[in-house]
Amino acid sequence: MSATTATSAVAEPAAQAGDLVRVERLAAGWGGTNQGFLLTYRTPALDGRLTTATGLVFLPEGPSPDGGRPIVAWDHGTNGLSQQCGLSSSDNAPYDAPALLRINQAGYAAVAPDYLGLSPQSPGVHPYQNTRTEATTTIDLVRAARHAFDDLSTRWSVMGVSQGGGAALSTGNMAPNYAPELDFRGTVALAPESHLERVLSLAGPQSPAVPGLGGLAGTIAAVLAAIRANQPGFDLNPYLSTEGRRILDAVSTQCVTEWSDTVGDRPIGALLARPLNDPVITDVLNTYMAVPTAGYRQPVFIGQGVSDTAVPIPVTLALLAEFTSAGTKYEFAAFDADHSTIMNDGFGAGLRFVQRVMGTP
Repeated sequence: MSATTATSAVAEPAAQAGDLVRVERLAAGWGGTNQGFLLTYRTPALDGRLTTATGLVFLPEGPSPDGGRPIVAWDHGTNGLSQQCGLSSSDNAPYDAPALLRINQAGYAAVAPDYLGLSPQSPGVHPYQNTRTEATTTIDLVRAARHAFDDLSTRWSVMGVSQGGGAALSTGNMAPNYAPELDFRGTVALAPESHLERVLSLAGPQSPAVPGLGGLAGTIAAVLAAIRANQPGFDLNPYLSTEGRRILDAVSTQCVTEWSDTVGDRPIGALLARPLNDPVITDVLNTYMAVPTAGYRQPVFIGQGVSDTAVPIPVTLALLAEFTSAGTKYEFAAFDADHSTIMNDGFGAGLRFVQRVMGTP
């Protein structure tokens, strides 16, 4: 194994997506590994211009197999919108590090992007739920990891949960064309968030609170805050109430654990001055966040907990119906799990799927 030092930099102006800017070794034991690294790398922002992002790399102990060690990318769930909310800014990534370690135990290198805007090295408000930048930050981290460590293979797959489940699907859809130099093998999406663009298109000033989905208003506020900060050429403010603008300003600087206190018991309608069902904004919403349902060239596995209230199973079944209508082949499994416990049996099934499509490391 070899790694670029922390002082190395990519020469300008020839920077390209996936170029490595810096690699730093994490403290021994961070996240449960002694082989953890933080990478800073180039990737496009929503406007297409290159920016910087960060991501974690966990490597298994021991020598790499002949042909290089294959890679599994991990797309994490919702963490927030601000620069202190990424995995690399957390204290040992307590929710996601166990997933990376299980990937290592299966013999694969694990990489996990912070996504744009979720670390001090990545400027701006995180473009939450934007399928394109979630995918490009993931693919470009795989590229950067291979620049940093010369014993990594071109062979790779992606896994993700919740926000990261939708991100994984977008990644798997885009990977073969975006990075043809890599050998992409398959996608695992656990409880993938989808159809939020349709929920938003139904919202207006009279929209009530939704019983049993107390976190929905916070999620909607975060999506709107992300679009307002990141969508070139589109002004969301006329659609927002005065209270909605204040809440979006606050949510833009917060991590997910703070959203519920900021939004309180306000219904979604309290955020809005105008309905979100006119063609201008529905086009923006669909382009920004719709999960792709056609065009997959490699196998797809989707796992869903039957007790999930954050991503209810009817939402995922609607997504699968759209996959079927589009002619997209997939494997599906339902689990006796909620949004958190899907990471038990669901993750195990997803990892077995990866082993099947990737082969033995």
